[in-house]
Amino acid sequence: MIKIYMDWNVMSQMKAGKHSEFAEIIADNKKFYKLYSTSHIGDIAASSNALENKQNIDTDLEFISELTGNQCVFNTGKEIVIEHRSPHELFDERTDLGGILEMLNLGNDDVTLTPEDDEIRKLILPALEHLKHQPSDEVFKAAFENPDSANEMRQFLPDLENNYTSAGVFNSILNMFKRLNEKEDYKQLRNIVQRGARINRDRLYDTSDPYKMIEKAYGKLGVVVPDTPLSNEYAPQWFNELTNEYIKLDMHGYQEDQVKIDKGKKQTFRNTTEDAFHTAFATTCDFYITNDGRNRKKAEVIYEKLKINSLVMTTEEFVAHYKNWLHFKGEKFLSFIPAILQYVDPEISENGLHRTYFGCFFVFDYFNKMLLIQNEDAAKKPFFMLTRQKPTHNTFLYRNEIEVLVDKLLAIFGKDLEELNSIQDADQDQIRADEWPGRKWIYLGMHYYLRIVTGRLQLYISFMTAEENTESASS
Repeated sequence: MIKIYMDWNVMSQMKAGKHSEFAEIIADNKKFYKLYSTSHIGDIAASSNALENKQNIDTDLEFISELTGNQCVFNTGKEIVIEHRSPHELFDERTDLGGILEMLNLGNDDVTLTPEDDEIRKLILPALEHLKHQPSDEVFKAAFENPDSANEMRQFLPDLENNYTSAGVFNSILNMFKRLNEKEDYKQLRNIVQRGARINRDRLYDTSDPYKMIEKAYGKLGVVVPDTPLSNEYAPQWFNELTNEYIKLDMHGYQEDQVKIDKGKKQTFRNTTEDAFHTAFATTCDFYITNDGRNRKKAEVIYEKLKINSLVMTTEEFVAHYKNWLHFKGEKFLSFIPAILQYVDPEISENGLHRTYFGCFFVFDYFNKMLLIQNEDAAKKPFFMLTRQKPTHNTFLYRNEIEVLVDKLLAIFGKDLEELNSIQDADQDQIRADEWPGRKWIYLGMHYYLRIVTGRLQLYISFMTAEENTESASS
């Protein structure tokens, strides 16, 4: 199955009746595996007043549930996993930002923190808890006494001046974090960063190579921008790296988000944070669908830098791509394979015997990598091996994926050579062990052999010999 991750803007627009063709296409639950994340819950929580808009929230959560079948990708605090989770339950469990700040208040020692799946809390809490127990730092006092930095310190940490205790530092940072997420302070902070780095925001905003411009700006200051993010035991390293890269690009002005509070609508640092999480979660899927131009461009730049193979598309682009590459069903996949050979440029091995075709096609809605393997002995016919290049941060084999694939092949080829049908309980132990003998078919003069080898699901296609053709005809 083809995995799709959509941001909340796309989902909410679909709920409102937009993108009808896109919605009709991805409604095929045998072809598309759709995920939501805890960041969708965060988007809903951040943009809604739970008391005034409970009915709207309930319908939003129900729409997500129906669209994705409750398949959720979330951060456990140690790893990113995909599990069956109800959006309603996640929303009810979620600790909102105001609650986080209340729980962390130094004067409230009776509160016990609960390990709910809230990415913002997990990413921010370790630093704040560490800071809470540190001795007061003379650096803060010096910053207020320095005329060059005093104004900015008073702007972002106004309640810290003359209160340089550990409690004063801790509460000042908490209050700044709250203002970043509830007011327009992030805009000012971003301006300070850009001025400090002497970056021309207008040039950087839509440049084709933002990283080059950022590195060049810091280079003039004699500073090397580090690529490695700070370690954080509350999320995997790759997740931290993606979110940090996203915020770094936005902070320096590349496709920077709007920061605005107007007529009850908030666009603050929190929105940028959730978009960073969406961009990271989406790397567990084949496609990331977003109509947010700023989000899309940042995601594309980051995916290219980190060599992530998820594809970023708008809803319209995905519809066009579907019509070109993904619409095949049933026996039409058999004619799709020659089309791949014709239109996809292969990577050719040094000896010229192996040709690898890789791209945004999905044969039988699963395989996106095809090898044409020729033997040195010209008398022996070549054969195909179909496999899958998984999304960069999702290497798991799911039982329902295998079940759906086997059922699609059975619908085309009929029962396998051993009269086996759909996946049975007897197959499960072998599948879990990553070694499965699979299913075999003969169809229109070709052998088809589906199996799992060292955890990889593969389909071999080979020509029947003359003797096999004779035997098949006589039977």
